[in-house]
Amino acid sequence: MAKPPSSSTDKTKIAGKHPDIPGNNPKPTKAAGTESGQTGNTPRVLLLEPDPEYGQQLKETLELKHYIVDLESISESALKRCETKKYDVIVCDRNPVGLSAEDFIKQVRSKNERTPFLYLAQTRDDHEMVMAYCAGADDYLVKPFTSTELSLRIHALLKRSKPGKSGALPSMVSFGLYTFDYPNRLLCSPSYQVQLTKKEAEVLRLLAATPNQVVKREKVLIEVWGENDYFMGRSMDVYIARLRKKLAADHNVAIVNIHRMGFKLEVNGH
Repeated sequence: MAKPPSSSTDKTKIAGKHPDIPGNNPKPTKAAGTESGQTGNTPRVLLLEPDPEYGQQLKETLELKHYIVDLESISESALKRCETKKYDVIVCDRNPVGLSAEDFIKQVRSKNERTPFLYLAQTRDDHEMVMAYCAGADDYLVKPFTSTELSLRIHALLKRSKPGKSGALPSMVSFGLYTFDYPNRLLCSPSYQVQLTKKEAEVLRLLAATPNQVVKREKVLIEVWGENDYFMGRSMDVYIARLRKKLAADHNVAIVNIHRMGFKLEVNGH
């Protein structure tokens, strides 16, 4: 049986089958949960991990950090969980049994754009990282990691997913041929409308709040991704490219890259 880890736990890398959860004390009592996300202040986490032993150890580690955790090893079983429960964060290993991690994320995203995803990888591979972010992952964590790092990443995702960030925009804003409905994440033109992802909407919100003015990269990274580093910057560039494609129908509207500074939503005639 596991007991709460000592302070040395956070210095020990959780590498695979044996995170540092020593001892023989009883396991912590799970907080009572409901089927609809956070219970009081206790977030609900879905953990998709193909190794049952390692998954159970991660589950117990997160429960010690006061999360409610549901563990699955098969993608299809995790999808069924998502149909009956609302999760505050989903933690997904790169190699679940069944559907690939990318396909699993895409299927969940097709029904629920809001739940943040933490993608667990074996190596820091740029191609894999881009694939994960393109599929809809919100953060990328490479094994081995400490229990503290895992908990902090989840906490950061929970914080980012809360509404009420600065720079509020009116419910509807127009530029060029487009009307942007931020609360519903809809980009509308006279001939079509596009459903934006949560991050696409947040990025466009920042740019549309000050058309034809530069918004610093650092501001976008901090407000939307919660931190400013190289890998978050790569993720942001993916979302900027997506938005450019969705704005391509109006040649008077463009997201312009200002070298070493940031971006601006350039609107001719504005």
